[in-house]
Amino acid sequence: MLKRRQTGVSLVEVIVGLAILALLLGLGVPQYGIFLANARLKATTDVLVSGLSLARAEAVKRNARVDLVLTNDEPVEAEVATATAATNGTNWIVREWVPRTTSFNFIEGKLGAAGSGTEASRVQVASASVDATYNGVTSFTGFGALTIGSAITFDITNPSGGACDQAPPATRGPMRCLRVVVSPGGQIRTCDPAVPAAAVTDTRRC
Repeated sequence: MLKRRQTGVSLVEVIVGLAILALLLGLGVPQYGIFLANARLKATTDVLVSGLSLARAEAVKRNARVDLVLTNDEPVEAEVATATAATNGTNWIVREWVPRTTSFNFIEGKLGAAGSGTEASRVQVASASVDATYNGVTSFTGFGALTIGSAITFDITNPSGGACDQAPPATRGPMRCLRVVVSPGGQIRTCDPAVPAAAVTDTRRC
């Protein structure tokens, strides 16, 4: 008498498969969360670079002073002259100064985390400058240069995703925080503070 051949999988095989799947998910989900947090940070950096590039281009085109104002106020036209500048502002306004007045023409307003998804508000822009008088307003002349004689840096962080990665031997974190540097001549570049200063051939070095 012929025996019927058993097909399919046994209960033991199913349990083993589920255990392996759970293990893989346990290892992969945290890394995926870090990946998304870094992607949001990069998106915010790109939007800031776009805003700075727009301000510089408009300054040259209009042959006028154009500002990018970091602010925590709403980046709307109604706030173009009254928005409070802040070196750690999460939003920004691009505006043209009307000479010999206190008036400004609105060009663009952006939420600092535009383009970085539903968790956008958790991404922060912290700004610092070599010039101690910097107050959160980055101004370009009609030649495309800064109105101050020193570079301005913007450090982009994502506290909700974790601490910033730093160059050894400093403590390392999961976030690849980025820095945007505007030179006195107006050139804009993005760099990675975690790249060691000794890596002179690495184009990501700050």
